[in-house]
Amino acid sequence: MNLIAVTSQNARTLTAHAGRCRRFYLFDGQDGTPQGSVELTREEVLHETDPGPGHPLAPVRVLISAGMRQGLQRRLETAGIRVYLSAATAPEEAVREYLGGVPSLSASGTDCSCSCDHSIEEN
Repeated sequence: MNLIAVTSQNARTLTAHAGRCRRFYLFDGQDGTPQGSVELTREEVLHETDPGPGHPLAPVRVLISAGMRQGLQRRLETAGIRVYLSAATAPEEAVREYLGGVPSLSASGTDCSCSCDHSIEEN
């Protein structure tokens, strides 16, 4: 199955830091229907490891997030996962815009200018 993963800690809004996100909502890559969710351990977050064979996100072909650094974007694309950065608020909205062909935002540079906590995101 062609899966889309969306970063969302609370199932209502996109998470801005994909590398620290622990909860991903899965959608069918053809029609956008929900397919469940994946919760990563601290050791499995993308900041700590790549989504290679055996990783819970290995079956994903597209990852949608509100933001990520360029290094993570390159690592994901090397692993065969397309990156789509969205300004949408809700996960379902981001999937619809991706499937509808709305252009992706640019990946952030190597420096984050936000005032958020960069520790691993919890529930």
